[in-house]
Amino acid sequence: MKRFLPVLGALVLVAAVVAVVVWQRSDTAPPSTASGAVVLQYADGSQLWRTGDPETPVVKQVVQELGGKALVSLDQLRTGGGAIVVTTIDPRAQSGAVDVIRTAAAGEPASLRYSITAVDPNNGAVKAYAPGNDPAVDYAGGVLKEPGPAFFPFNVVAALQSGKTLDSTYDGRSPRTFGEVTISDSANCGERCTVRDALRKSGSVAMYDLVTNDVGIMPVVTAARQAGVPESVHVDGKKTSLLVGEGGGTPNADMALGEKEARMRPLDLAAAYSAFASEGTQRVAHFITHVTDVNGATLYRAVNPAKPAFDQDPARSKDIASQINAALQDGEACSNYPNTRCRHGEWRPKGLDQTTVAHAWMVGYSPQMSVAVFVGGDRPTTPAVDSQGRAVVGSGLPKALWRAFEQKLTQW
Repeated sequence: MKRFLPVLGALVLVAAVVAVVVWQRSDTAPPSTASGAVVLQYADGSQLWRTGDPETPVVKQVVQELGGKALVSLDQLRTGGGAIVVTTIDPRAQSGAVDVIRTAAAGEPASLRYSITAVDPNNGAVKAYAPGNDPAVDYAGGVLKEPGPAFFPFNVVAALQSGKTLDSTYDGRSPRTFGEVTISDSANCGERCTVRDALRKSGSVAMYDLVTNDVGIMPVVTAARQAGVPESVHVDGKKTSLLVGEGGGTPNADMALGEKEARMRPLDLAAAYSAFASEGTQRVAHFITHVTDVNGATLYRAVNPAKPAFDQDPARSKDIASQINAALQDGEACSNYPNTRCRHGEWRPKGLDQTTVAHAWMVGYSPQMSVAVFVGGDRPTTPAVDSQGRAVVGSGLPKALWRAFEQKLTQW
């Protein structure tokens, strides 16, 4: 599938899908459906699921979107005589992601969990949604995880919006104390660390300096929202607000490091990075293209308008995204992949040995696809360790899964 080619990227934006309900007769006859049955189709029209089959995580995401955007439930579609729901999922991308996870899990410790989520930056369509090897937990859209350094591009967007440049400098000497908080890293970025180098080298000290002493945390939250991180999501049947502090207030400054209050789903991260992949254009990630009844009448069609992400002026928004893209392409993660921008990173729980990694990310994107790979322990405090006994880092196993998925796409 050549349109997928250069492939993949990092950090997640979610725009707002605007849905309209249109009552009109389709020009083509729909596939036959038993009375009262609801059939979910892949994007190519092949069957993904039908009434009576087990509801997989991707089916649950589609059902949730039906209720939230199409304002209709499965029961209503059944009692209405049945329906056909055409999803955005590409069967080859989906099977490729599932196969990559299955292959990786076979050779790694049983405690590791995975997910691969792919979003088309051109329209927000979720093309692959592989929630991992644990049947009890959806690790693509059913968990909230700290992005760690994968959150840094949002800090940089806020800095650029405030008039800073990639060559603006901050004190990146490690360790460094800010009030009662001591931050350290291994970036070796120095006293005059540029924003560009802080992003490339995962310079936590310089990033913390940038946000706490200059830009401020709320502009960073705004930048992440502009990229597409939603205000709230449903996890385990509960509505949870994202990027907020205790009681819904201002987040702690640790958000600048992708810490606890920066938690989001892997799906959200893939969607947000799509704003960079599409050169500063925001579109909401979604699972449904349209719904028809058994007679072919259109009950719902998703309309996903594009809008400038980072500034009302499209040219300015594009310029900000282009600067992020250039900085990420210069990083070590992507140096061997022309046309692709990448960001990887790990999250280390506070209070534990700082060599302990709880989970790691690899987000890669091209103009054709934004992909987030997650690898972590089966519990928040379980160390993520690979088959060699090494801590899982973004440039290791997550990058290997990302690369394997990319190769699957380029084979078509």
